[in-house]
Amino acid sequence: MKRFLPAFAIVCMLGFIGGCTSGENTQGEQAAKNYCASCHIFPAPSLLDKNTWVKSILPIMGQKLGIQYYNGQPYPDLHVVTSQNKQVLQTAGISLEDWNNIVAYYRSTAPDTMPYLGRPAVTQFTQLFTAKPAMLEHGFPSTTYVKIDPGNKWIYAASGYDSSISVYDASLKKLSEKDVHGVVVDMSFDSGLGKPGGRAGCFDNIGYINPNDGRTGSANRYTLTAKGELFVGAQIAGALPRPVQFTPCDLDTDGKTDYLVCGFGNTTGEFYWMRNTADGKFEKKLLDAIPGAIKAYVKDFNNDGLPDIMVLFAQAQEGIYMFTNKGKGNFEKRDVLRFPPVYGSCYFELDDFNHDGYEDILYCCGDNADYSAKELKDYHGMYIYLNDGKYNFKQASFFPMYGCYKAVARDFDKDGDLDIAVISFFPDKQKRPQESFLYLENKGGFNYTPFAIPQFGAGNWLTLDVGDVDGDGDDDIVIGNLDMPKVRQRSRSQQTGKPAFLLLENHTLGRK
Repeated sequence: MKRFLPAFAIVCMLGFIGGCTSGENTQGEQAAKNYCASCHIFPAPSLLDKNTWVKSILPIMGQKLGIQYYNGQPYPDLHVVTSQNKQVLQTAGISLEDWNNIVAYYRSTAPDTMPYLGRPAVTQFTQLFTAKPAMLEHGFPSTTYVKIDPGNKWIYAASGYDSSISVYDASLKKLSEKDVHGVVVDMSFDSGLGKPGGRAGCFDNIGYINPNDGRTGSANRYTLTAKGELFVGAQIAGALPRPVQFTPCDLDTDGKTDYLVCGFGNTTGEFYWMRNTADGKFEKKLLDAIPGAIKAYVKDFNNDGLPDIMVLFAQAQEGIYMFTNKGKGNFEKRDVLRFPPVYGSCYFELDDFNHDGYEDILYCCGDNADYSAKELKDYHGMYIYLNDGKYNFKQASFFPMYGCYKAVARDFDKDGDLDIAVISFFPDKQKRPQESFLYLENKGGFNYTPFAIPQFGAGNWLTLDVGDVDGDGDDDIVIGNLDMPKVRQRSRSQQTGKPAFLLLENHTLGRK
């Protein structure tokens, strides 16, 4: 049976440490770097406020290091070990002296409160887009995936509420709806979407959307007729660890379709590829046995004729990594960028911001559904890292934004530079609710003027895609509304009558 300890008791448990000397600070910092950095990069005390470290992070950290009892009290959520009816006081992989020093170090050096966002609130609304809602016919908005198909002038939307995929036309008329018996978070297409016609590919079912270590995910083939009717085909793979991306590719260059799997998982997960053995079967080829793979690109980055992989891990070992293809199914991993484990990495894409012919990185962090969820973090936002031509990256820009979840760079106003559309799933709803969606107009020199939309409160924006859905030559935006169970419990009435998604119709080149 689990034993629980209230948060206030944890504070009391750690409260005897009123401060620490410079020597203790040094010892605590060194111990933290030795133990904490064994699983991820060293988290500086300044990344969170003192109470969050003491109440939330340190108890969890202690459990992972094997601490069962501290100062005579059990840590929360701990299975108590007994031996001959006696509680085992300590079975740790860390000494109590080192643990005391770590706790003292964070408690004495972390800030009392986190600094607030380092820029003025956005007060202007953009005139570039007209918002059009896709209203639900039933249920609650639980949009887990949106995609614009410019060739057909369609929008695909998947719902976790009823496990469906729906197809809408440019006027937001629903052409079809299909129960696919899964929570779809990604779709791939066998061919480009530039021309009209039927579609085929595979869709990615995450299984249970909430964090878990089960293997309930899967991937299926599908076909779409020219009229937008969807048919579910054979399952390609099952028992997947919460897959968030399932990418067709040919990693061994043998002419057969392999698949790259971002098995996000939770505390466990896997990043691997499925080698096509040409007999209707696949051989699993592990790339990294850690959780958190969330977004990957397959491309010949070093121009040696072999497809490489660049991937973002958004759990524990947060960072962007390169897997260089060495041939014969072998890959060599190297760090591209590393981030602290509290950053909440969410998304990245490759864009050439400075027009030098090399792809730069647009990176978002803002997932705030972790042990420090109550705190707003001033380092959340959108980062741009420039490529030196050899895939070494240096930060060139940072736009702070609480809960930043996804950003897409396009020339929305057709003036020759890259603007950015960005959403937040965890904005400051008390002081800056309008910053759940922002359009960042590029003013040159990595300076952006931010604009909100009047419909900012129409949903909880988790998903975003960009494309010319109305065929007028400029890029439109679709943002999907996800009503998570916890959100629904506290705001059920507010979600009634809310859209599945908003289409932000761009009228730079003409209003439809």
